[in-house]
Amino acid sequence: MRFSIITTALVAITSAAPLTSRLQTREVTTASERLGLTWLGGNNSLPKVLILFTGGTIASGSAYGALDDTQYGQLQISGEELIARNPYLLNHTQLAVSNWTTEEEGPIGTNDALFMNMTRFAHDALCSEDSDFLGAVYTHGTNTLEETAFLMDSLVNCGKPIVGTGSMRPFTHLSFDGDANFFDAVMLAANPESRNRGLMVAFNSRIIPGYWVTKLHSTNPNAFGPTFGGDLGMFINNLPVFFNTPSQPLYKYYFNINTVSAYPSYPSLPKVDILYAAREFDGRLVLDAQANGAAGVVIAGTGNGGIATGQEEIAEAMEKGLEVVVGTRSPYGPSSPAITPTFAKSGLVHVIQARVMLQLAIASGMDMNQTIELFEGGFRKAIGQPWSPES
Repeated sequence: MRFSIITTALVAITSAAPLTSRLQTREVTTASERLGLTWLGGNNSLPKVLILFTGGTIASGSAYGALDDTQYGQLQISGEELIARNPYLLNHTQLAVSNWTTEEEGPIGTNDALFMNMTRFAHDALCSEDSDFLGAVYTHGTNTLEETAFLMDSLVNCGKPIVGTGSMRPFTHLSFDGDANFFDAVMLAANPESRNRGLMVAFNSRIIPGYWVTKLHSTNPNAFGPTFGGDLGMFINNLPVFFNTPSQPLYKYYFNINTVSAYPSYPSLPKVDILYAAREFDGRLVLDAQANGAAGVVIAGTGNGGIATGQEEIAEAMEKGLEVVVGTRSPYGPSSPAITPTFAKSGLVHVIQARVMLQLAIASGMDMNQTIELFEGGFRKAIGQPWSPES
């Protein structure tokens, strides 16, 4: 699948001075003006929502007809065309589209650097003093939607809602789920009750916390769910209904976006690989990952974060500076801390999210002991199993 490149959003981040010079003839008073965004919808009294458009299935169609939902991708629509499909959107909101589609940097869902740039853009748009956005929605391919959810949820922390959404079926399908998911996401981002809940995912009439969300089914429209904590709410008449007052995961850590952005490889994040453990796990895979440039490795361990073999090779890689986190390959349940750790256990964080957290930890300058504290600290306290590097 290929996407047309639209660089408006990138220019807004990397070329602020030229944009400023173009606007010198009039006073710039809002973030949307400063970032060169145009509002759709003529009612200035309606809530303003930023749309971060990255394509994915929600923007894809099939040349094989209305029954195909596996071989699509020959047809594409833009963010503006997606909005135009639903005339009710602009009756409720004003929308500004920032395009993050690319054909020059590889498949959209595989590009950490692009999504790091997009996260920084969203942070600027939502959290700056001149922000005129109530919230934001990002559309995304469902294969890696959860990774971007965790990344943005860990870096954007000013109370305004960000909502991820997508679809499992192409827009040419006779039962396209993208229109409803997108409308729900916009309504969620525009709702004042959405503040201070962290990033959320709107999918299949469910409101799922972005910190815990994972893809649990490869083809079903009800594809996403939380690994812990349950849904935050649901949609009735395409409007959000929350179950509880706003809260955040107890052990959630907010990384400093400026510190992460100062990492030498920015906008690329440190290379972290995920390895899947089974009987006779080959520890040389860890050494191979390190030799291939990995700064960290997350291992999807057996059961409660077990690794039956390969300990010597893991220790050798760690002596050379590799940071290691061990989670569980099980879809639910924790990877509990060891009494005396040699590497970090992922605690309540699923291995997909643990990879992103480890990337951010390394980019923030955390060493292995600090990473252990990051993943395990709150969990250890809760289960009465404290540990410190000095003990």
